[in-house]
Amino acid sequence: MRVVGRQTLRRWSAVLCGTALLGALPAIRAALPVTGSGISAVALRARILASARMPYQGYAESTVDLGLPVLPGLQSVTRLFDSTTSQYVWYLSPAHWRADGLTAAGENDVYQVCRVTYQWNYSHNLLTRIPVPPPVRLPRSADLLPPVLARTLVGLAAPGDHFSRIPSARVAGVDAAGLRLVPASSSTTIRAIDIWADPADGLPVKVQILGRGTSRPVLTTSFLELSQQRPAYRTVVPHPAPGVDTVTASLPDLNGLLGGGRTPPFPPALAGLPRIATPGSLAAVSAYGTGLARFAVLPLPGRTGQQAVTAAARAGSAVRLRHGQGVLIRTPLLTVLVFITAYHHHVLLFTGSVTPALLERAATDLVDFFARGR
Repeated sequence: MRVVGRQTLRRWSAVLCGTALLGALPAIRAALPVTGSGISAVALRARILASARMPYQGYAESTVDLGLPVLPGLQSVTRLFDSTTSQYVWYLSPAHWRADGLTAAGENDVYQVCRVTYQWNYSHNLLTRIPVPPPVRLPRSADLLPPVLARTLVGLAAPGDHFSRIPSARVAGVDAAGLRLVPASSSTTIRAIDIWADPADGLPVKVQILGRGTSRPVLTTSFLELSQQRPAYRTVVPHPAPGVDTVTASLPDLNGLLGGGRTPPFPPALAGLPRIATPGSLAAVSAYGTGLARFAVLPLPGRTGQQAVTAAARAGSAVRLRHGQGVLIRTPLLTVLVFITAYHHHVLLFTGSVTPALLERAATDLVDFFARGR
């Protein structure tokens, strides 16, 4: 009996040791030195931009802390930029992917199947089919996924912006090469953007945005789990269970949220920055800028404008300009100016990753343009 007991003890000891070793492997790997990459900044930038067709699946978390007030019609956006967003993603191609955003009430999922978008709301047991995308939509949680955000930011860079290599880092098991983007413009609130990507195929795995005058990132998005295996097609296509309500709808665009009424015309430049072309049907919004120094102007009609002024006053400071008064909200990344003009009492919202001085100048230029009768 003693021999059998000793043999059994040895077997169980071996099993326990093996189990402990397997459980410790991720920690052991994470503690190993990161393999550096000799890829140049130019080559890494090119691979990041070309990575849109690389399949992947995983789990990512994004943390943004801007302290923005909740503005009327834009509640989902302000929550997105003042919280931690957790989501699972299965990405087959630009036309076929799925992102599941986790919430306290369950989850809100987005499926992209060719040009058709599906939105699944767990708490309402509702699947919404959106066959025609709007010309411009509001930001959503999937825009914060590291590959999506990295390609967007790198794609916006101006010719004079500077790219350089930074030390590699291990992210979700990937020995990722680091790339830093420093804007040349002094008008943007962005000090630097750090991106880590797989040097072999350019797939971004982590992004950090640093604001001017801040010591820590104001936005961080990173994979915590990642597999670069191709997900099954059936994973990225919705399969509603019996009893799930399915409807077809149009995704709300900015025109609808802002009232869709008559809007004033906009000049070709504001604060020395050129107007950016937007879809012709989007009359309610105008955008200006180059590179990462960009801002948008949104006329806020009637009650929406008054609600925006009230909400902004709780979080910002009063400003008086030559043609009116308003409220200025400063964050490490975004600046918001809600401006009540003396010209027909328009309420205008200016917002972007630019300095307060630039938005104040843009507001003054716009009212000057109105006063001249275009």
